[in-house]
This record gives sequence, structure tokens and C-alpha cells, in this order.
Amino acid sequence: MLRRSERLQSVGCYSREGEPIISYTETLYRIFKRRRLRPRPGPDTADHDDVDSDYTIVSDSSRGLLGATKALGLLYLMSEHEQVERQLQQLQREFMDIKKRMDFLLPGGDRMPNFALEGLGAKIVKEQSSASYLPEQSGLKLWGLTLIPAKPPCVSPRVVIQGRAPMVPGVCWSFAGSQGHLTIELSHSITISHVTLGHISKMVSPSGKISSAPRMFSVFGKRVLGDSGVHLGTFLYDENGDPLQTFRIPDHKVDVIRYVTLHVLNSLSNHKYSCLYSFGVHGKLT
Repeated sequence: MLRRSERLQSVGCYSREGEPIISYTETLYRIFKRRRLRPRPGPDTADHDDVDSDYTIVSDSSRGLLGATKALGLLYLMSEHEQVERQLQQLQREFMDIKKRMDFLLPGGDRMPNFALEGLGAKIVKEQSSASYLPEQSGLKLWGLTLIPAKPPCVSPRVVIQGRAPMVPGVCWSFAGSQGHLTIELSHSITISHVTLGHISKMVSPSGKISSAPRMFSVFGKRVLGDSGVHLGTFLYDENGDPLQTFRIPDHKVDVIRYVTLHVLNSLSNHKYSCLYSFGVHGKLT
């Protein structure tokens, strides 16, 4: 005799004969359609009717969607790369701008000793230097007659060897024309290796130009003031470069000197006067 559950018997799940009324037979139903393999195209499979056309359409659409997704992803990565590149270029420009601004606070050739500093004992030899430029300025006039002549300001050539930092517009030594020279007695006899020429940049110039800056200049060295001098090199000042530019003396012209003459051959564009802000001489003690 089959074992019957009292709970199921109380709710009427058994007949009077004791047989269960509920059938436990399960009927299986296929929910998902069996996937058919798509045959490869060929002469033998061109007209087969057992190919699932609906499945073929879905497969082509999926591949197209996947290709489009990959293309969009690639375009996104390319745009991100271009954006990063633009940001790097902007950072480089900002860095160069900061570098130019910081150059005003640093003396020329700051990693090398400067033997043309007045503070170390260097001197200007006025007898072998050009005369200072005196600009024409009108004084107090009455009916066309000058009653009190104005005294034009004159900056001493000593400012060139004082190592001022930063260089301030107008605080310079000027001479008439686009050619002139300045002779300096160094603080010590040295074996010269470099020279540094300084001028304000266009960024701090009130006019936005530096037409009075030297363009091409030569440097001569002497052991004794009465010597004829040795040509140490001719150099070109870059108006778009750093305010303080250092130039190397060619190895075959390196010599022991005590006096240096800076000879300006021409200025950038101002033919009325030229200005010198800073000049340094570097080397080693003999």
C-alpha cells in the first residue's frame, strides 16, 4: 500500500480508492529555437531550403553593428589622442613663456664666473670707449627762445658691468649711431672662454620693439692696454632669443687677457643710437 500524506488527504488529493487524483507527468516544451549552422556559400549550397534565413539576417546585422562600434571606438581614441596632443603643445608654450619671464631674474652666464663685474673690481676704460649719446630735449622756451636749457639724462657706461637683474627698460648705456665700442678692464687676468650680451626683450619694451639692440658685434682681447688686441670672435645677437645670450669663444682663439673690447658693428634697426644693458666675460683664472 502506497504511503499517503495526511495533509494531501485532508485537502482531497486522493480518491475513495486511495489513488492520487493529481498527475505528476511532465510535458517538455522547447522554448528556444535550435540554432542552425549557416553553410558556406558555394555551388552545392546555393539552393538549400534548410538554411535559416532569419538567423542569417540577424548575424549580418550583428557584424555590421560590431564593425560600427569598433569604428566609433577608434574615432574616439583618435580624438582623445589629438586632444592630449593639443594640451601638451599648450603646456610647452606656457613653459617657454614662464622660462622667458624667469630669464629676467637671472644674471647672464649665472653658471660661470663673470670677471667683467664692477663688484669684483672690473672697470670701464673711458679713453678707449665711445662717447655717450645725449638726446636732444627742449627746455623752457618763450617766444621761440630757449630760456632754461634742459639737461638730458645720461647713464654711465658702468651700468653695463654692474650685473643688474632684472634689466629695466631705459637703464642702459647708449652711444650715437649703430656702431660703437666699450673697453673693460677685467677684475683678473683670465683664459677667456665665453662672453654674455644682455638686452631687454620685446615683451617688456614699452614700444614692443628692441630696435636699439646690438645685432652683430665683435670681441677683442688684450693682455696689456697698449696692445693692438686679438680678435676673439664675431657674434650675432638674436632679437627673438633670450634677453641674456652667451657665446662661446672658438678654441683656437682662446688666450690669456686682462682687457676686453666690445665692438658693436650694427644695431637691429635704430641708426640714431644703440643701447647696451649688460656684458659679461667668462673664463678661468690664469
